[in-house]
Amino acid sequence: MKIAVVVNELNIRGGTHKQVLRLCQYLSENNIDFVLCTKIYERQKTYKEFESFKIISLYDEKSDLNKAEHKNDNRNLFNIIPDDVDIFNVHDNQLNGFIYCALKKGKKIVWQINDLPNAFHVGVNKKDNKLIKDYLTKLAIIHMAEKIDVITVNVSKNKERVEKYMKKEAKVLYCGVDINNSLKKHSFADINGDFSILSMGVFLSYRNYESLILSVERLRKEGCKVRLDIIGNTDIDIDYVKKIRQMIVEKRVDDYVKIWGQVDDDSYNKLFNAANAFAFVNIEQSWGLAVFEAMSAGLPTIVSNSVGAVELLHQDVDSIILDPKNIGQICTAIKKLMTDETYYNNISDESARIVKEFTWDKLYSSKMLKIFQEIWEEQN
Repeated sequence: MKIAVVVNELNIRGGTHKQVLRLCQYLSENNIDFVLCTKIYERQKTYKEFESFKIISLYDEKSDLNKAEHKNDNRNLFNIIPDDVDIFNVHDNQLNGFIYCALKKGKKIVWQINDLPNAFHVGVNKKDNKLIKDYLTKLAIIHMAEKIDVITVNVSKNKERVEKYMKKEAKVLYCGVDINNSLKKHSFADINGDFSILSMGVFLSYRNYESLILSVERLRKEGCKVRLDIIGNTDIDIDYVKKIRQMIVEKRVDDYVKIWGQVDDDSYNKLFNAANAFAFVNIEQSWGLAVFEAMSAGLPTIVSNSVGAVELLHQDVDSIILDPKNIGQICTAIKKLMTDETYYNNISDESARIVKEFTWDKLYSSKMLKIFQEIWEEQN
């Protein structure tokens, strides 16, 4: 059995890329023959551990990608993958053409969908303007989905969406959590000076950083000494980054809100260790790996009720779950963490405890390997 793990790009540090990384590591540890394939691989911009694997890619630099003709990228990527691959494990979107090529060759496919393809205008891709092109793409995807062996998703609401919009059953495989031993265990006693709130995620409009900026503005006006640090790649949605930077200046919170961009591991650890709370108020985010990474260090986490991660969380026990657009709720949650030592420490202790059970091997990688093996056994 030989697997091709396929992801659209490896030039960023995102949840999908962490998912791919942990799966590849598990396959390697279990002596499963596999290849890792992508359109673009820039090793300095993604997780360092990918360097352990041989990676098949069309482009090695973004400059090469910018110069290229993109209409045949999916077909070209398929054509450079070894012919002896038995099962293609395709991760997330922008690979519809690749899937079509694999189906045409009669290959077995396991499609990991973290967000429905853009054409469906669902979840983070929700839009009011529906184009004829999207309608035709949607029909093509539904037709392809009929022939795909297994579709996996990372949260129950995406299972429901796949079944509703793509007319195909899906299996839920939750993502795991990395335990970062460089992060300290947080407690109320660490609070010293400004109450430091940390948020993280590639800058895209559904991150809803606006709500956090408005919350900082209100709290500062009320005399609460708070600050906000944001970690996240700023290269993808330039307009959104510009909007957030402008908002920081207009609200006069530029002394208390800092955008760090994508940081290295040392800076990442320092920012996490200096924080007093973590906020993840995304709108319609399918999962939210960052939530669990923060919780693993006992960093009390404020999370929106539209984030998939809440399926495994408990209000006021291991996290604080709220409406991402409700600035009053966000401010109230922050103030309670700033002033209630028992509440703070109870959430810190419980979040660190439960996350230890959410390993990548247990929740995701072992289950994905079982799906590969079942498909292999059926065709042999």
